Amino acid sequence: MAGSFDIFRKYQRQGLAALAILAMVAFFVLPPFLQMGSGRASGDPVVVSWKGGRLRRSELDYAVSMRSAVNRFLMMAEGTAFNRQPTGAGVFQEDAESVVRMELLAREAAANGIVISDEAVNDFLDRYTAKRLRSEQLSEIIERLRPMGLTQQGLFATLRSGLAAQTMLSLLQSGLNGDPPGWRWDAFRRLEQSATVEALALPVADFAAEVPAPATAVLQEFFEKHKERLPDEDSPETGFREPHRVQFEYLVAKQETFEAEAAKGITDEQVAEYYEKNKTTQFRKRPAAQDDADIKPANPETKSEAKPAEGTKPAGDAKPDAAVPELPKAEAGSSDKTPAPPGPDAGPAPVSPPALPPQGRTGKSAVLTPVSFKRRAADEPPAADVKPAPAGTPALPEAKPEGAETPAASPAAAQPKAGTEPVDLEPLENVRDEIRRTLARRAADERIDAVFAAVTRDVDRYATDLALWQARRKASGAPAPSPPDIDVIAGKQGLEAGRSGLVTAREAERSGAIGTSGEMVVDPTSRFGVRRQRWLDTMFGQGGQLLRPAASRDAAGNRYISWATEDQPEYVPTFAQAREKVERRWREVEARSRARAKAEELAKQASASRQPLADVVKGAGLEPRTVGPFTWLTQGSAPFGTPPRLSEPEGIDTPGTDFMRAVFGLEPGGAAAAFNEPQTICYVLRLVTLEPGADVLRERFVAARKDQRRLAMVGRQQVSTEFGTWFDAFEQRQGVEWQQPRR
Repeated sequence: MAGSFDIFRKYQRQGLAALAILAMVAFFVLPPFLQMGSGRASGDPVVVSWKGGRLRRSELDYAVSMRSAVNRFLMMAEGTAFNRQPTGAGVFQEDAESVVRMELLAREAAANGIVISDEAVNDFLDRYTAKRLRSEQLSEIIERLRPMGLTQQGLFATLRSGLAAQTMLSLLQSGLNGDPPGWRWDAFRRLEQSATVEALALPVADFAAEVPAPATAVLQEFFEKHKERLPDEDSPETGFREPHRVQFEYLVAKQETFEAEAAKGITDEQVAEYYEKNKTTQFRKRPAAQDDADIKPANPETKSEAKPAEGTKPAGDAKPDAAVPELPKAEAGSSDKTPAPPGPDAGPAPVSPPALPPQGRTGKSAVLTPVSFKRRAADEPPAADVKPAPAGTPALPEAKPEGAETPAASPAAAQPKAGTEPVDLEPLENVRDEIRRTLARRAADERIDAVFAAVTRDVDRYATDLALWQARRKASGAPAPSPPDIDVIAGKQGLEAGRSGLVTAREAERSGAIGTSGEMVVDPTSRFGVRRQRWLDTMFGQGGQLLRPAASRDAAGNRYISWATEDQPEYVPTFAQAREKVERRWREVEARSRARAKAEELAKQASASRQPLADVVKGAGLEPRTVGPFTWLTQGSAPFGTPPRLSEPEGIDTPGTDFMRAVFGLEPGGAAAAFNEPQTICYVLRLVTLEPGADVLRERFVAARKDQRRLAMVGRQQVSTEFGTWFDAFEQRQGVEWQQPRR
């Protein structure tokens, strides 16, 4: 009877081969799948879900970036087609919420039989560019945008989805054209009527201690319901997901300090040299302002007729040198005003690109052609033909062959023409201080550049040494390399050093000027070739790396160099890790009803007694304050044409629409209770004054009827709000659930 060892010897080759294959599978194939299963759930969370679909963070970010790339494509196509700077910023909104809404609308369009073919996409591109671009030109634009991830297939897919969504949206909005007159009156009140109130703040946290401790099972259920949502301090919603945090170090060069130091080394010789080199381009005198009385009309009218000079005939007797052809008379029924024909130098009339129109057709099915740009037929004329130059137009000079010498100008030609007035320049004494400041600014920038370049080299060297140490530390046992000492660097170079803990982007923005800084970077896809890169996007955005120095500049001109030393991605904590936060938040949510009840009780007493709040709460240790006057809506310092926004009266923490509705729904002397937007404070509000009164307000409303542009903007906002309410209901029917704040 053969033993097991004999069987192994008999099939040892086959067994070893199978074992080698299994080892290869286990070593090379299995780990990536295990990482996909474990890392994807934590590193790439689901951001939003609905019935039959969901989007993870990476998928949503890709969709947003693709819409941005398509917008760039349309802007560049417009600029190429019309030979001008683009007049718009594309057709798609570049935010996550718009991406999801477009996806839902496109699905709704498909459910209603709306299909967008490649032919419809090509028709849209033809209308957008007025048929001025060939397929080769469109493909060239795509090639230029490949760094943004744009492909021809991605372009067509995004436009197809957007056109379907726009078609569906147009059908849904067909009943919301214009705003009713009542809305205009309401908008006028919100912009023009001011309220002054007494406000007593009742923080919800003060009532949380009165809430009995909940059972563990209640807290676990509360945690499971909100664990995937990021916290948002401007929203009443709850979230326990820990946000992305970064720890960083930075050095700041105060521009004013460096310029003052550099100014000490600027000599009078340098100032004079700069003046001589730039006087004709930078230091010309401005023409003196003329008084209106000194300005004579070009063709003054006089009562007496001017006498002709001797030897000339009156104008009426003059004969033309050549016969002027008589213009043909207008035919019957034609307009009396015939536009003059364009001159020989007139170019084609500018054509504005169309807005995103409803596209597509309805039907249950459609045969889609392969994605491709429509090619022009050989005999198809362009949209705007170039007219030949009329007879008599001087021809352009012929191009000279490369290498041909240009004849030197004669000495007579180089001399200024007789009678040419000399350039009137500012004397050096008048611009000496200005030149000194300019030279000091340049010298300061050069010194800061040199210091920041040296710091960058130090940080890069440390990053390389650290990476090598981490790769070899188990074998070598060598100590970790030391990072650059920013305090020593700051002391030697006249800089200021700073460090942060692990902070969110919002916390970093509030921490100081570095949070609002940025830097101009080259961007070939931008309209102007450059764009401002926010420091927050560099430090907290995708693709950020540890120990990679980034330069930035704030509004005051101060310059920063910073680098991340630790990066903590978003994650969902365990219930045990978050229990303290969960219980505190649960108590706050439960305490809202207690805070509102107390506020309503005090408001009722104030309304009944018609007394100020200070008298109502006298002796209770509460201190109301007077706030206002303020309007419901304001444009603040924004330029005309900017839609009004909600006012932010001083002394009120994050007011919302419910707060404003409570204030402006009162009569003077009346009182009410209202939460702020995140429902962290419940206010007792007593209206002191409401000005102007209704009669005066109506008179102003009638007087402003000729120019209601501001009201139209508010009306459009209200229409948008009503449509948003409808769309919220639509999202509820679709089962849309955001796991993280919309951004």
